[in-house]
Amino acid sequence: MSKLSESRREQTHKRIRLAIVRLERGEPKVVQRGRKISVAAVAEEAGVSHALIHKDYPDLLERIRGSTNKSIKVQRDEKHAVLKKERHKNRQLRQLIAELTEQRDILVSKNAALELENRRLTAIVESKNVTVFRGKTPQKPGKM
Repeated sequence: MSKLSESRREQTHKRIRLAIVRLERGEPKVVQRGRKISVAAVAEEAGVSHALIHKDYPDLLERIRGSTNKSIKVQRDEKHAVLKKERHKNRQLRQLIAELTEQRDILVSKNAALELENRRLTAIVESKNVTVFRGKTPQKPGKM
């Protein structure tokens, strides 16, 4: 190769490398922000064809694929962390539900016993054989 084509090759290599860096940082100049790192995105950002990257720059192609795998791993790890947090929250809520259910069952039992007692006492009071005993009115202390 001539010096001119070698220099041009190095410039293209540098443009592709810088495009990868910009995409990794999330600061692209040409493509849309947040776009997934791919050969097509890097090629568009660098102003070259994706075939050129595949054909002439296998080292950069591997870097792009490595970045893609890293971003997939990061996304997976983030989702896993969120899932783990939600599972913990779910366990706590299930435990709270169990405690509240137990409290409710106790209160239902007490309520049923009080209803039975209320019916029994109502029946006694409404019976013809029972007279209401009012008792003495309480006296104030000191007057006996």
